[in-house]
Amino acid sequence: MRNNILLPLVILLCLHFPSISQDSISAEVEKYVSHPRGSYLLQNLTLVDGTGQPARRNQDILINGEYIAEIGQDLDIPENTRVIDMNGRSAMPGMVMLHEHLFYPKSTPEANYGVDQMSFSFPKLYLAGGVTSMRTGGSIMPQADVSIKQWIDEGRIIGPKMDVTSPHMDRVGVPIMEMFNFDSPEEAVRQVNFYADLGMTSIKVYNFLTREDLKAIVDAAHARNMKVTGHLCSITYREAADIGIDNIEHGFGSCPDFVENKVADQCYPFMVPGLLASDPGSEEVTGLIRHLIENNVAMTTTINVWEPYTGREIVPGGGLVALAPTAKHMVYQRWASMQGKDSVAIAQFNKLKLLDKQFHDAGGLLVAGTDPTYDGRIVAGYANMRLLEIFIEMGFTLPEAVMICTYNGARYLDLDETIGTLEKGKLADIVIMKEDITKNVSAIRSEKIVFKNGIGYNSRALFEAVKGYVGIR
Repeated sequence: MRNNILLPLVILLCLHFPSISQDSISAEVEKYVSHPRGSYLLQNLTLVDGTGQPARRNQDILINGEYIAEIGQDLDIPENTRVIDMNGRSAMPGMVMLHEHLFYPKSTPEANYGVDQMSFSFPKLYLAGGVTSMRTGGSIMPQADVSIKQWIDEGRIIGPKMDVTSPHMDRVGVPIMEMFNFDSPEEAVRQVNFYADLGMTSIKVYNFLTREDLKAIVDAAHARNMKVTGHLCSITYREAADIGIDNIEHGFGSCPDFVENKVADQCYPFMVPGLLASDPGSEEVTGLIRHLIENNVAMTTTINVWEPYTGREIVPGGGLVALAPTAKHMVYQRWASMQGKDSVAIAQFNKLKLLDKQFHDAGGLLVAGTDPTYDGRIVAGYANMRLLEIFIEMGFTLPEAVMICTYNGARYLDLDETIGTLEKGKLADIVIMKEDITKNVSAIRSEKIVFKNGIGYNSRALFEAVKGYVGIR
């Protein structure tokens, strides 16, 4: 890729960004607002605050403008403050999710796997599901993702705050036509600098690159104050940690370290036998976990991607209603073809649940994401709600599960002083659920008010606005 190819487009995009204050929102955004920015006293909530501490009952949250002014019991009511009794409802911080996409698998019959941009539907769905901040885990239309981020920040369209990641950086080998490749470490460095100039804040590496490539990418990205994350295959987790990668995607789901007789810099896409044979108590596993932690490598679990078909929702989280007819047809076809054939998938799912939790329990920074790709079952917003449920299934306590989806993501993004927990002085990014999540984690699916920067949005209206559009736009 040459840096001058998209330069006219970048200039054109910049020229077409009108000057809009971050404190203003467009009429398009305003129609989803249930609580305009102001002063609110939300009384009698059950709070899961994102710190990992036990839930607290009968708590009040005082919101003043963009920020949380106070949290406690029986707070005084300041002048010109709207008081809202939230008895029976529960609250948690807005989710901070670290492997999300603004694209979705094509539902047209093509020989090669492909993806389409969901610029209209996915930003709404993420916010509706309780995601107030997110990192894209790779892009196919980088200029669109940067524009979407800026338009959201300016109040022109609705969606979460975004950390935007580069397209998947890789050498030739991935059979996905939307992905661009490089052919040398020097070309990879040029791509890193191009993406940094475009406005990306993270770099994503993929399956077929070499250790030399990764070293060049990590050095170039860190020089531009960017973090590097990877869905690895040719490079082991241990090698990537030694090189200086910041984050590894998919938990242990793409771990080549367990492949027997692995050849350096060679990708073996089918790593399930090694994963299933791995012993969680062995030095091979515990030593790898220890090595990742010692090198400050975070791990993003996308455990929902491996959720098996048998006995589970077709689209986890209830997202079937969001699909366009052609996308729904594709998902149903896949569903029908997999019935009775997913015993290996179930075993893989159970092993990954165990290993990802083991990383967390050993002190690793486990963060969360949903990765809406693959077979179309993973839909923005709906999948994020389902992921919280799966964490309870994995054996996490509710406070731990919420912390992974909120505070841990904020820590990775170096934003934990402003978001990620419900604390005095932090931004008012708050998910208010109609039901009590401490009684049933599936309360995350109940009707919500999603506060972002002190503005409350109606989750039901957002979900309704994009019904039948996923797979189209």
